[in-house]
Amino acid sequence: MLTFRPKKQKLTPLRVLVTGVLLMLWILLVTPAHAQSGGAQFIIKLRNSVELSSAPSLRRLEKEGEFLADVMTRNNVDASWLRAGSVGTHVMRWGSGVRASDQQSMLNRLSSDPEVEFAIEDRPMRAFATPNDPSFLNQWALRSTLNTAGAKFDRAWDVVRGSADVIIAVLDTGVVFETPDLMGRLLSGYDFVSDVPTANDGNGRDANAADPGNWISNSDAQTSTFSGCSVKNSSWHGTFVAGQIAANTHSDSDVAGADWNVKVLPVRVLGKCGGLLSDVLDAMLWSAGLDVPGVPRNPNPADVINLSLGSPTSCSSFEQTVVDRVNAAGTLVVAAAGNSGGSVDSPANCNNVLSVGALDRDGSRASYSAIGSAVSLMAPGGFSNGLVGLGNSGATTPASASLVSKTGTSFAAPLVAATAGLMRAINPSLTPAQLRSQILASTSNFLTPRSSTCTANQGSGSCNCTTAVCGAGMLDAFAAVSAAKGTRPVANASVSANGLGTSGYQESATGLHPVRLRGSSSGVAAGRSIASYAWTQVSGEQLMTGTQTTADVDLPAPTSSSDLVFQLTVTDSVGEAHSSFTALRVVANGDDGSSPSSVASASSGGTTTPTTDNGSGSGSTVSAGGGSGGGGGATTLPGLLLLTLLIGFFRKVGSDQATMTAKS
Repeated sequence: MLTFRPKKQKLTPLRVLVTGVLLMLWILLVTPAHAQSGGAQFIIKLRNSVELSSAPSLRRLEKEGEFLADVMTRNNVDASWLRAGSVGTHVMRWGSGVRASDQQSMLNRLSSDPEVEFAIEDRPMRAFATPNDPSFLNQWALRSTLNTAGAKFDRAWDVVRGSADVIIAVLDTGVVFETPDLMGRLLSGYDFVSDVPTANDGNGRDANAADPGNWISNSDAQTSTFSGCSVKNSSWHGTFVAGQIAANTHSDSDVAGADWNVKVLPVRVLGKCGGLLSDVLDAMLWSAGLDVPGVPRNPNPADVINLSLGSPTSCSSFEQTVVDRVNAAGTLVVAAAGNSGGSVDSPANCNNVLSVGALDRDGSRASYSAIGSAVSLMAPGGFSNGLVGLGNSGATTPASASLVSKTGTSFAAPLVAATAGLMRAINPSLTPAQLRSQILASTSNFLTPRSSTCTANQGSGSCNCTTAVCGAGMLDAFAAVSAAKGTRPVANASVSANGLGTSGYQESATGLHPVRLRGSSSGVAAGRSIASYAWTQVSGEQLMTGTQTTADVDLPAPTSSSDLVFQLTVTDSVGEAHSSFTALRVVANGDDGSSPSSVASASSGGTTTPTTDNGSGSGSTVSAGGGSGGGGGATTLPGLLLLTLLIGFFRKVGSDQATMTAKS
């Protein structure tokens, strides 16, 4: 690759012209034909690279080209140079013989070369995932608009779009199952409303979580049962909450939900004029998969419980006991802080509950939102700008589906619940405590759109939030799911020949010492486990057949001199993978024991492959894999021959030019 070595001679117009022509011919004839149509590329940086100027000298390019050629050749990588990149990098294009399935393993080899700082895919970039739901542009709460309280779900969806294995229980008024934008997203659920008049469906508890309507008529308000209840139409509150979490996103209809794939478990606990604490607590236990007397056990335990309800009281010991048991069962509890403008309602003020207050679009505290030390964080709830979601046109009983705008902490809470659901899709083993801590640690700083600052006990009114009274910060779904995805395993590979050396190239007499590979010291992040080990042999005398899947592997003694290189890939319980290489130089008795310069300083190293969960491609170095499909060095053999002829012609022309100049 670019291995011209001209004598130190004066540059002349003819020399420059010849150089340009030769380079163009070399690129046209050596670069694989498919490269002209924009084949896959990668970026490499050598450890001794210098940052090139906007017009680098030919000699500087030659020097970089020599280093690159050596690296490609010794790593058996077929690639051609495209251009010098920024920060000392070079952009390379894969050769025509390199299969797409082999590119990652080749980048792996390059990355572990002692002279390479990094080698990564030159991956395509794209705009953030934007659903085609007609009302999405009005759903500011899900978006990443500058200087607003939008929770950045549009960016989170480029990391993960959820999993149908994750379940969020919505304890509310039930749902209208016929709502088109919820089709396929609802489990059967249960009705826990025990008081028959409140239930408004003719009976008490049953297996039907449908919302029959919770209207209060003038005549209802005159009865002792509903005395003190305001006359109102049916709210379809539970349908709206479920839609905030799981409305079918990218469905070309209605609105987008915060999670594209999660399942909602509708649990009816509210009816006409509200509900009872006992029903709510029983429903919480049932939703988490725990036993409730007289009710069949829930076959679909929830990962998260959303409570867009409450009462203006302190958390009782009963409530706290239920919360603790639900957490112990592995279910996170998210609750609305309340809409009274005062202190936080129960059960949001219980310990180990994510208590959610509401922000308006500009980031100010929504005037009605509860604030105080019991608030965990703030999320979009709307005030001057409401949240668009799923409703129903029926004033009493269900009619046709419709879109409505609502405000309240009731609708801020499900956005936090949906964030936790996305995180569980990435890592199902995250505990409720880990979900709480990661969501709170990843919040955004509060904005300051108002002239006044919120204070404790101030009552209602828009103001600028602070961490003293509004919790950790503003919900940031993108940061939360990125934090959940960011942890990865560490593959720790080592090799020895009966103790005569560890990772790195060492000498060992052949025929006497079996080779031992050790990966049992590999580790994973808290809350995860190692799902698999995969050992493969990269080079040297073939001692291993196929892939070995145990942490430690014992191989037979080698019979000849060779450079044994092995790769260990460790994958954890959420699909994150990490690879490292380990090597041993085997020297037969009587052979020259010196190590070649290309491998003498090699040592164990690691590469990482994050999963891509329906989003953008990995930005890290590449994953482990086989090494087939690529050989041949930096150029093809015909290309090298042509390059040799061109260099000879180049030097002859340069020499003739120098002679002509001397004679003139």
